[in-house]
Amino acid sequence: MLPRRARALALFLLPATLPAQIEVLDAPRRLADVPTIRSVLGHEVGARIVSPEESTFYLRALAAASDRATLFRYGQSHEGRPLQYLVVGTPEHLADLEAIRAGMAKLADPRGADDAELARLCAELPATTWLANSVHGNEISCTDAALLLAWHLCSADGDELVDKILAETLVVIDPLQNPDGRARFVHHARSTRGRFTDGSPAAAERDEPWPGGRTNHALFDLNRDWFACTQPETLGRIKNFRTWWPVSFVDLHEMGSNSSYYFPPPAKPWNPALPAEWHAWQEQYGRNNAAWFDRHGFDYFTRESFDAFYPGYGDTWPGLHGAISATYEEASIRGLVVEREDDTVRTFPESVLRHFVASLATCETTAWNREAALQRFLGHRRGAIQRGLDGPTREFVLLPSPDRWRTDRLARRLAFQGLEVDRLDAAVTRAGVRDHGEDPASAAERTLPAGAYVVRTDQPAGLLATALLSRHQDMDPEFVAEQLRRHARRESPEIYDVTAWSLPLLQGVAAWETASPTDGALTRLVVDDLAPLAIDPGQHAEGPTPTVAWVVPAGSNGTAILLATLLRTKARVHCAGKAFRIGDRKFAPGSLLVKTADNGPEVHALVRALDAALGLDCLPVDSSWVDEGVHFGSNEVHYVKPPKVALAWNEPTSSYGAGAVRHVLEERFGVPVVEVRAGRLARADLTDFDVIVLPDGGDYGDEFGGRGAEALKAWIRAGGTLVTLGGGATSWLTGDGVGLLATRGEDRERAEKDKDEDKEKDKPEQKSEGDDAAETAEEPAKPAFDYDQAILPDEESPARTPGAILRVDLDPEHWLAFGLGTAIDVIGRDRAIYTPVKLDAGRNVGIYAARDALLRAGFAWEDKLDQLAKKAFLVHQPHGDGHVVAFAEDPTTRGMVEGTDLLLLNAVLLGAAF
Repeated sequence: MLPRRARALALFLLPATLPAQIEVLDAPRRLADVPTIRSVLGHEVGARIVSPEESTFYLRALAAASDRATLFRYGQSHEGRPLQYLVVGTPEHLADLEAIRAGMAKLADPRGADDAELARLCAELPATTWLANSVHGNEISCTDAALLLAWHLCSADGDELVDKILAETLVVIDPLQNPDGRARFVHHARSTRGRFTDGSPAAAERDEPWPGGRTNHALFDLNRDWFACTQPETLGRIKNFRTWWPVSFVDLHEMGSNSSYYFPPPAKPWNPALPAEWHAWQEQYGRNNAAWFDRHGFDYFTRESFDAFYPGYGDTWPGLHGAISATYEEASIRGLVVEREDDTVRTFPESVLRHFVASLATCETTAWNREAALQRFLGHRRGAIQRGLDGPTREFVLLPSPDRWRTDRLARRLAFQGLEVDRLDAAVTRAGVRDHGEDPASAAERTLPAGAYVVRTDQPAGLLATALLSRHQDMDPEFVAEQLRRHARRESPEIYDVTAWSLPLLQGVAAWETASPTDGALTRLVVDDLAPLAIDPGQHAEGPTPTVAWVVPAGSNGTAILLATLLRTKARVHCAGKAFRIGDRKFAPGSLLVKTADNGPEVHALVRALDAALGLDCLPVDSSWVDEGVHFGSNEVHYVKPPKVALAWNEPTSSYGAGAVRHVLEERFGVPVVEVRAGRLARADLTDFDVIVLPDGGDYGDEFGGRGAEALKAWIRAGGTLVTLGGGATSWLTGDGVGLLATRGEDRERAEKDKDEDKEKDKPEQKSEGDDAAETAEEPAKPAFDYDQAILPDEESPARTPGAILRVDLDPEHWLAFGLGTAIDVIGRDRAIYTPVKLDAGRNVGIYAARDALLRAGFAWEDKLDQLAKKAFLVHQPHGDGHVVAFAEDPTTRGMVEGTDLLLLNAVLLGAAF
């Protein structure tokens, strides 16, 4: 690094404006009535990190002054900030937007249109380039570059390139996908900055406090949410994507300060559903970006780090729909200037400029290839249809059992994303049906039940359907071989994200596949919005009013929603710990009783409304007599106390984990939580709470200490329920100074050969008479030195599971597993392997399946699977009158694993009852 004094002088002399040598900004003329950023915000581009409010202020001023721009609002963030994009084009194109969007809709679904009409549309329509900026709130240069690009396109007069872009294309500029996260970052940066700019990596402005600005208000990574559809920012973006159908979609990011600039082609692995043409066009865009960067002396790299495998990214999801999509990454400044490891200094204006140049180059590529890009988009959508016709799977069938509520939610989410989803009106028997992900040779005749959803692969969005619903996605064999080599050498894998995401598995939805289309009455599912559940008891004032009770069947996530809603309204509810039968209706353990004598008359309308919305088929009964099993007055029927839930917040929790569990409890099920800083929990009066949830994270011992741990143990013995969601939370419980979980985290097992050799070494030496003579006669040959075994660590943690889907076997008799049957699928992403608890200490409610059934989808290390099989996933350990409920892995990952939700809800809602 430069000497400190030299660095300080360099920082003092740094310009606060864009470098003057960038001639692209030197348009022949500028339209005087188009406001500059300085005239509106009072500073030059890059001299200050604009806030979300300043970004909105400038865009409104620009749209009001320019006939080349129209500002659209597509939603609002959790904190009420506007989500918006600017559409830039010629006045003629902007006046004809409805017709342009109608034309793109025809290209997006070419069925029924003649070739001449489609060719005319490709020849005449402008092509849309969509530039999506700052999905991570602390990746700051993207937004400022977006404002600069908007000004340049609206103000340049007589600039040949700008004229070409305006004539041939529409440019959609979303300057800020995550305004809440950016607001958090900007507040921190401005509040910590002193009089003088400093580029030290250790500077306070660069050291964000928990949770940082990356995530949105709900602490979700919006660049992983495209198919999960949990956040309002995602929902608004998807809905508007489907109205414009861009041919090019770029998601602009930032990466580490010591990097250069990344644009595609991407690293491997690539999602196998992406067609070859997508990769060819990515290279075409990348080559033009490279030419611009070479012209200005900017370093860049391609084909490293950032892959195109997971379909929840802001490049892969649009690409599966037909856009030439890409991720761009610029070295982040995280302030106004940063010192880098190569003894250079990078300024914020320089960072803004690189994103501006890459964005402009992208617009140019689309403009010069407008008709070909439209034809390629049409070819993608047609090719998806043909690929579905030619492939082994013609349809995915989502079955209404075991949980109609989860199936309905999955179907609606798919339809909202632009997939054609049909509901089967009546049962139909047909041949050629097989289990999800099984060999086509296993197909047989089966009856598809009424209420099942059919998703055909021979549709324009068929590639997205295949990517989201297939059980497994193969990675490139050469890439896999390289990861195995690195694994053996104890090197970090190059797997960027999870390797499995099959939505039927994650949702807990049973699915079949067919080899031919279903003949039967089908109703198309139309979903314009994923609105939250609406319950209106006023519309259900009339209806059954049982004399004795409502009986609510177990087995559905909807049952937990009903329970949480009733508890929130102070209704009294009981839960059956064992099965019973009334007439021909069988009710599994976990079924609920809402007794008329315990509640006011208003409860009936509420139960009727919930039943209608959730499809639970609640049974009103006028007699408490049961024909089999436990009676309503049995000690096996437990009162469910409304719990007050504390959620550990701030350090050491993972912000992702804290955000996901809060979303599941509050947003999906309606369970109120109180966020309490973990350090405060160690000192708080815990008697205020019935349940404490510790999300995945670091070492909780740093916050609780010995005194806090003792207070927590006393609270549990008095009746509290502690729930830990993997990571540092669960491992902390196993420590000697805590002792709340009678298991241990295992070290990584060594190879069988190595273990056998160790056993031989440990055997006592045995000699018989005459051995001494034999030894002197002939010494046995020593085994060859095994270098590979000798260099293995003596002790090491297990390898991290790279986001595979794993099977977990459940104890259906235990209250934590109520409603889930005998097995579920979970995402494996952690290192930890926990030995099952002994019978005298607790219950292993969930254990990883036997080795041959463990890996359901994705990629995982063979040695990790060998060791993980039959180990603990979910442990219940009683302490006094209370409980410890410990997960080996976070069951709420990204809020997208709805098939495991009931495990968490049972822990939170039923702990005090059992």
